[in-house]
Amino acid sequence: MKRSWILSLAIAVLALAGAALAQNKNTPVRVGFVDAEAVIRAHPGYGAIAKLQEQADAELKPILEKLRALEKKIASGQATAKDREDYQVLTEAAKKVSEKWGPKIQEKLDPIIKEVDRVVAQVAQELGFAVIMNRRVAAQSNLVVYAAPDTDITQAVIEALKKLKK
Repeated sequence: MKRSWILSLAIAVLALAGAALAQNKNTPVRVGFVDAEAVIRAHPGYGAIAKLQEQADAELKPILEKLRALEKKIASGQATAKDREDYQVLTEAAKKVSEKWGPKIQEKLDPIIKEVDRVVAQVAQELGFAVIMNRRVAAQSNLVVYAAPDTDITQAVIEALKKLKK
């Protein structure tokens, strides 16, 4: 009696395991890549961001040039107390310029990023991809060593963005 109970239990466990495995079909998952920076730059609204970035760079460039010159003096040990003071003042000025322009640029960039994310998801679904990764991040992190060229959907996303604005 005890033996048949153990045998029945073993059969039930095997049946349940088989049912679970049968439901777990091996569905291939397609992983793709997108050059997120290229797609964002290709967005029709990116021109406004580029203009803001140019303005920020124009304001920041002379400050950074002075900072680099002072860094060389400090590194060589030839900096005076005034040089070190100027370095602190210029560092603070560079920080203020970044704080001034950063939010303005981000405000224009956020809607573009949202639209690009939506279009990436749409294109990925249309092409049968389950996962899309940022190509540069995957490469820089050594997360992906190789990817077949047909897994890059960058151009398809750029084309889809162009169609949105027509």
